[in-house]
Amino acid sequence: MNGGCRLIALHGFLGRASDWDVLRGWLPRASVEAIDLWPLLSARGVTGWPSMARALDEALARAAGDAASVPVFVVGYSFGARLLLSSAWVTAPGSPVRGCCLVSCNPGLSEGDAAARTARQAADEAWARRILEWPEDELWRAWDAQPVFAGSVRLERAAGLPAPRETLAAALGTFSLAGQPDGRPRLRAWPSPLLWVTGARDGKFSALARELAEAGVPARFVACDEAGHRVPWDSPAAFAGALGAWMTRVMETGR
Repeated sequence: MNGGCRLIALHGFLGRASDWDVLRGWLPRASVEAIDLWPLLSARGVTGWPSMARALDEALARAAGDAASVPVFVVGYSFGARLLLSSAWVTAPGSPVRGCCLVSCNPGLSEGDAAARTARQAADEAWARRILEWPEDELWRAWDAQPVFAGSVRLERAAGLPAPRETLAAALGTFSLAGQPDGRPRLRAWPSPLLWVTGARDGKFSALARELAEAGVPARFVACDEAGHRVPWDSPAAFAGALGAWMTRVMETGR
């Protein structure tokens, strides 16, 4: 990519801010500022999606800092991308954010699909119990064995969970896909540059991307070969290449 920029990054569920260190070598002209979501989500007063969105907006603004000298972009992966969909700051008039990249993002369940929301709530409650009760190695094995990760590499992880078990379980319940607002209406009216990235080996999220493209969401849709759900870690060169080329285009053309 030509020119420098600031890239604010949001990790996935059971992830850490350090997960984004992979980008530093592939995007040397980008200053990567990764946010640790766990203190934010466990802060007093963050009790649901509206209060989370306000807290996230404040954290993003702090991470952007004095952005007058460099363009600012925001990238969110999976859980982090779902949270990012609730941010008003990233698209507000006067925001320094030039564009957002959503990776392996679920836009939300249909507001009228009560059965899907009930099923997801039950599934997330079961995972919350595992997080609270299971030994760490058993928990990681079960997490990585989920069908959504079938086309992905297993990540190398630091010892220990990324936050207290109670924090992780509470966040999974409070910010379950079951209660997430349907982001499709907002996405169809997205006013600024948007990059939507999926892994070509991730069938479920590839189908979601096609659905959104056909619905007229004004994003640039990219599928990275040799990648499953964990796109930035499955294929860091392809992901960084797509992200860097898109950021350069936005900086040069504004779209």
